[in-house]
Amino acid sequence: MKKHLISALLALLVLLCLPLSAAAHPVPDESQDGHCSITITMTYKGKAVPGGTLALYKVGDVQEDDGNYSFVPVKAIQSDISEFGNIESSDLAGKLAKLEKKLTPVTAKPVTIDKNGTAAFSNLEFGLYLVVQKTAASGYGKTSPFLVSVPYLYKGEYKYNVTSQPKTDLEREVKPTTPPSSGGGGGKLPQTGQLWWPVPVLVCMGLGCIAVGLIRRREAGDES
Repeated sequence: MKKHLISALLALLVLLCLPLSAAAHPVPDESQDGHCSITITMTYKGKAVPGGTLALYKVGDVQEDDGNYSFVPVKAIQSDISEFGNIESSDLAGKLAKLEKKLTPVTAKPVTIDKNGTAAFSNLEFGLYLVVQKTAASGYGKTSPFLVSVPYLYKGEYKYNVTSQPKTDLEREVKPTTPPSSGGGGGKLPQTGQLWWPVPVLVCMGLGCIAVGLIRRREAGDES
């Protein structure tokens, strides 16, 4: 009897815990849909990099299946890509960037990166977004396209205002250096081609030799 009572109590305890487990499973707050934001920060060696512009494109919609949430491609690109797979893949971001012309940016114009090295996009719907750098800051190269999701599940809690940065580090542009001159260090260019100044000198010397020859010939004729 005692064993049956213990078994019944354990079964009741399991049944009571099931709703608690379900309630503990995090779910997005639907009221935040359309009120999310993404802030991109651009830095180089820990310092803000202002300048340049960023464009943001929605590439994925949220899909719910029995309490599990995932992203599916937006209608505009479903003929090119049927599912995302690993959204952390840089290859996926590069593939989506090639479909940029089929996508509609969330802002009419690319957003300029401010003096703090940030560019913010607000009033966003739930979804997966592609960040593309349209112009680079002066002295820097463009960063590779990358993906950001909202909401973002972090330590069991959904974040609706997401701060992100490029998955690859910014790189400084290397300016081409001027090759050293091949001269001897002076301001004049080295002499090339034919020299013309000896020509008149040689002509004069030739005429002089002819005159001397004629004079000697005349003297020799007079003596005979």
